[in-house]
Amino acid sequence: MEITKFPGILCVLAAALTAVPAESLQEAQEETDPSWEYNAELSLLFTSGNSTVRTFGIGGGARREWAGGELSLRAGGLRTESGTTRRIAVGTADNFAVRSESDPEPTAENYFARGEFERSFSDRVHLTTGAGWERNTFAGYESKLSLVGGIGNVWIDNERTRLKSDYGLTLTAQNDVIEDPDKSSTFGGVRVSTSFRRQLTETANLESTLTLDENLTDAADLRADLANSLAVDINSSLAVKTGLRLVWDNAPALTRAPLEDGAGVSTGEMVLVPRHKLDSTLTIALVANF
Repeated sequence: MEITKFPGILCVLAAALTAVPAESLQEAQEETDPSWEYNAELSLLFTSGNSTVRTFGIGGGARREWAGGELSLRAGGLRTESGTTRRIAVGTADNFAVRSESDPEPTAENYFARGEFERSFSDRVHLTTGAGWERNTFAGYESKLSLVGGIGNVWIDNERTRLKSDYGLTLTAQNDVIEDPDKSSTFGGVRVSTSFRRQLTETANLESTLTLDENLTDAADLRADLANSLAVDINSSLAVKTGLRLVWDNAPALTRAPLEDGAGVSTGEMVLVPRHKLDSTLTIALVANF
């Protein structure tokens, strides 16, 4: 193409742009440049007196959706400290002063970060990929990094209800607090998840997600994660959300326990025993949407 032809082409493009209504240009720009949606959660619990309990939870998420694609990011943490208050008398039996001491210790601690990308091929079928990191020493692991990729389908999608399922392959690298010699720290798996969202009323929203993850190197290591939440709007920006999460691991991490004889006398030895299979967490949080 000759250079002298560019001015003519520019004139044609300028004429075409000026012929397009301003409203159409604005709509096209909004479609190609979607905005982010953000939310933040805060939960607090403090008690004092004969016992001391401190719970602090914080979380946040970001979501961006455009034609055929959706990206969601989320991170947060929860820490609980508890202990009893000791009353100590200082002086003599006839003349003493009383002071109180409390030394709360962590009894629950969980931190996480995850991201997920979803690409739709049609109204019903989509491709999904994601990555997540979690730390929960009371469940037995210092860190757990997981990658997932697969496909999914949408069963119901309307203004009030959305139901979808995802099916994928996973790769997990888990660093336990106490290493299990019979387990591999890195393993592949198969994951199936179902997400349900229902707008109950104009101000109440119910969400539920069930995830099943099977370890391909150890058939007994089946994990399930059920997360439920009910959010009630206070106004257009604030809501109160109650959440219940149940995490079940058929082959939980190990912990050390003191060994006693048949009479209940300590032998002074420690043995490795599996932790509880089920963990439950109930939270009430204030959510800000912006």
